Amino acid sequence: MKVRNLNAARGLVVAVLLAALLFVLLVQYAPDNVAFSPNNYGWSGLQGVASAYNVNFTTSLSGLPAKGVLAVLQPNINYSSADANSVRSFLLAGGTVLVADKSGVANSLLQGIGSGITIEKQFSISDSVYNWKAKSVPTALVLPGTSADAPYVANVSGLALNQPSPLALSGSGDLQLAVTSQFSLTQTGSKGPFVVMASERIGPGTLIVIGDSQFLLNSEWTIADNKILIGNLFAGRNVFIDASHWSASPLTSSTAQVKAGLRETYDAIAAVPTRYAFAFGLVLVTLALVPTEGNGRPERRTKEGHPSSTHFNDKHEGA
Repeated sequence: MKVRNLNAARGLVVAVLLAALLFVLLVQYAPDNVAFSPNNYGWSGLQGVASAYNVNFTTSLSGLPAKGVLAVLQPNINYSSADANSVRSFLLAGGTVLVADKSGVANSLLQGIGSGITIEKQFSISDSVYNWKAKSVPTALVLPGTSADAPYVANVSGLALNQPSPLALSGSGDLQLAVTSQFSLTQTGSKGPFVVMASERIGPGTLIVIGDSQFLLNSEWTIADNKILIGNLFAGRNVFIDASHWSASPLTSSTAQVKAGLRETYDAIAAVPTRYAFAFGLVLVTLALVPTEGNGRPERRTKEGHPSSTHFNDKHEGA
């Protein structure tokens, strides 16, 4: 009976340890289907980019560290003047801003920071000749020689896009970086080439605009030379994705709320000195359940049912 109880206790400890491990993995890596989520492995997720680079989601545009990268991806809430001022301050501190949007909502930010680049949201580009799967997903060509002024397009020759909107450039310092082919068209019949990627210097900072909302998503970021461009921009830098201008985001979804609750518990356990007390308690319980010498070993019995011991047998044999 004592051995049975000991084995049951050991099994309980193992189950608790496995449950704790599963809990940590669930908090950190459980997949979901929320758009833009770093745990979404589907077409609409950001798992690929988030796992490859130091990507963080931010709900505040003020106080971002200089020399970082702010990514504005398909916003659906307009930017206020205060938002624009925060982003402009980030650029003036030497930051890089990447805008990937075809809806035109990001125009409120571009105008607020004084950019000469505008997303022409009323148009959608298709190309029946230069595309990577269908005419609605054209391939744009990076203009030769642009890497001299824009080193982040080095070794980038083609970009895969998804129903992009053309860009209009009105600033004297605006730089065309990538254009669609001469066979490209808008739904109104206008013929290409159309500018779909452009940049602008704002103080020591760099603004880059791509007229495509899905550029960083799992479905697109590894097509053509997209991955090279993203690596040139993100590698070795702190990347912040603006989550404050999505009406629904990985930070506000029901899945995120559940995971946030789990993470609070996890953070409480992982806090100092709580984590040491938790780990020390598990060690003590485990040691208490490890049998000492001779403990937990069932007694051997003879055929007559009497206890048998080595000492008794040795004595009997020497008689």
